Amino acid sequence: MRVSDSPAVVAVSGHMVDAPDREVPRFPAEQVGRVTREIEASFDAWRVGPATTIVSGGARGADILAAEAGILRGARVRLCLAVPPSEFQRRSVELPDTDWAVRFRQLLQRTDVEVVTSRHEDVEDGDVFTRANVRIVELARSLAPSPHAVLVWNGQRGDGTGGTEDLVRRLGCTRPDPRVRVIDPTPRRYEDRQDSPGPKSLLALDGGGIRGVLTLEVLSALEQQLRMRSGRPDLVLSDFFDYVGGTSTGAIIAAALALGAPVEHIRERFVTLARKVFRKRLLPMRLRSTYRDGPLTQELEDFFGAGTTLGDPRFRSLLLVVLHNTVTDSPWPLSNCTRAKYNRADRYLNAAVDRNLDLRLSALVRGSTAAPVYFPPQRMRVGSRDFVFQDGGMTPFNNPALLLSLIATLPEYGLCWPAGEQDLLLVSVGTGSAAAVHPGLRPSQVDLRFNASNLPGVFMRGASVGQDLVCRSLGRTRAGHELDREFGARLGGVAPGGRSLFTYARYDADLSDEFLATLQIGGRDARQLRKLDAVRSIPALQAVGRSVASQVDVETHLAGFG
Repeated sequence: MRVSDSPAVVAVSGHMVDAPDREVPRFPAEQVGRVTREIEASFDAWRVGPATTIVSGGARGADILAAEAGILRGARVRLCLAVPPSEFQRRSVELPDTDWAVRFRQLLQRTDVEVVTSRHEDVEDGDVFTRANVRIVELARSLAPSPHAVLVWNGQRGDGTGGTEDLVRRLGCTRPDPRVRVIDPTPRRYEDRQDSPGPKSLLALDGGGIRGVLTLEVLSALEQQLRMRSGRPDLVLSDFFDYVGGTSTGAIIAAALALGAPVEHIRERFVTLARKVFRKRLLPMRLRSTYRDGPLTQELEDFFGAGTTLGDPRFRSLLLVVLHNTVTDSPWPLSNCTRAKYNRADRYLNAAVDRNLDLRLSALVRGSTAAPVYFPPQRMRVGSRDFVFQDGGMTPFNNPALLLSLIATLPEYGLCWPAGEQDLLLVSVGTGSAAAVHPGLRPSQVDLRFNASNLPGVFMRGASVGQDLVCRSLGRTRAGHELDREFGARLGGVAPGGRSLFTYARYDADLSDEFLATLQIGGRDARQLRKLDAVRSIPALQAVGRSVASQVDVETHLAGFG
């Protein structure tokens, strides 16, 4: 088929719109508008028109929506009813206080109707719908060997036999295919934010182990000031930020924020989690890792819920979690955007389903926090393959701010939000850093042992500063400390070419000996505070965090957004 041609046939199947007493929503009535738009978009992309036949079963929901969309485009519509019309209307169309039955009867007058099972045939109840699927596939294949299809489906088995899963199998769909459109009708709170107009706000959180308590002090100031500005004492950061991303310890905080938790609650849980998981193994076992993974896994499951997935409907904002896939040696930025390539519902067509939205949130965050030496790596099965994940801080994106802005705007990631300083706000919060200075260092001292202990921190700090520098270069910066004496802070600077891609604010702490001395933190306490597992330094880190939080000025830094 040439791109300009219309498909000869489109087979349709899908969940019925939920009855009011359905316990677990599958296709709730409030999703009808979105599903309709997606069906229409598919028909427009395929150029469905008078040369196309729509073949469906006629039930309320996907079948009727697709039939109506086809008629509007001049397509021929054939309904394959499992049982005679009056019985079919009673069993598969009627819903109290809706117009589905009226729309069904109108379709009967405007379409070709075939009853697959007569009233007098002795057929098992479930088999009548299986027979209807068989007939739909027969008709579709008589018009095109490889028919197009629209499937409104959440990837799960239906309530009985003859559902969408059965039709998928009979069509022979075994992998994503441009001729097959799968629409997941699952209601997700954050999905509206993917399409809503107006400026967008992003929040990026660095990795840094226990120093995440510093981040939380800054976030607390942001949340409190936003509450005062909005006059909403119950406002949480996911009400303001459309997209939250984090690496390592930042992933823990980002996931909790995206689920709608207030900062105070996260702070309490984070401190409890830290004190439980940073308990060293017995000495012989430290060859594998300093700390056991069991307490961390358990705490994350308690924190987020063992059954919570990346695509959980309760998320209030979009979420990005950065991991390092050690098997493939590649960064894995995983988001819950439903349009991302590996999140789309057509991943359900694979024999081994590999839809990232179905991955467990606790396992993803556990993988993002699996800092080498500190914790064992996280094993996770994705589709038919097993992978091993380690700390996202091993990628260039321990500071995920630039990555988050690209994922929000580039078409390859599905969102395509507009870029521009009036359209996009990027707030980045660090966990503090200090240059590993070595006064009087001699070349002879830079040996294998020196590099082994020094270079990992150098690389992580360098990557974080580099990401910050690029963000300040591409965006118009409203807040941020001086990066160096030549570059400065670049407050108010315009991007090369005269157009900034976003408005930018960076909050981070100086953990140098000189600065910590101003807070009466020095000597061994200062050295300890900079470690990723410095649980005893939590009060000192919170004090540092409050000093950074004092620089937060929502009225100035976030003006024009929210």
